[in-house]
Amino acid sequence: MALRYAAGLRQPRTAKVAATGATYRVAHACFGCRRSFKLAPREQAAPCPGCGDALCMMGRSFKAPPARDKAQWTKVERLYRAAFRFFSYRSQQCAPLPARRSDVDRFIREHPSHPLRLQGD
Repeated sequence: MALRYAAGLRQPRTAKVAATGATYRVAHACFGCRRSFKLAPREQAAPCPGCGDALCMMGRSFKAPPARDKAQWTKVERLYRAAFRFFSYRSQQCAPLPARRSDVDRFIREHPSHPLRLQGD
């Protein structure tokens, strides 16, 4: 192999360049047309490709309900407006997010410092 390097028939290996920036995508939702998209994290709100409204960053663990399920979309929107986001929280013991729309208001009142809730400045 040393002879090949000396003769110029083999090039030395180049160092691999580490990827910079986020390589994952985060779930975003549009409450106007009830659709979700996975986009790279960003500082500014992205417009919805369907209706043009601003997309809301939901978190990496967000699973969108079917578009026809208005009750679940209302529940998700109320949780979002109350500063809840959908990230994995397996390492923390806390109450799960409510499954029904009727439980959302009580859940918001009873969990002001839930780990999935963004805290105010």
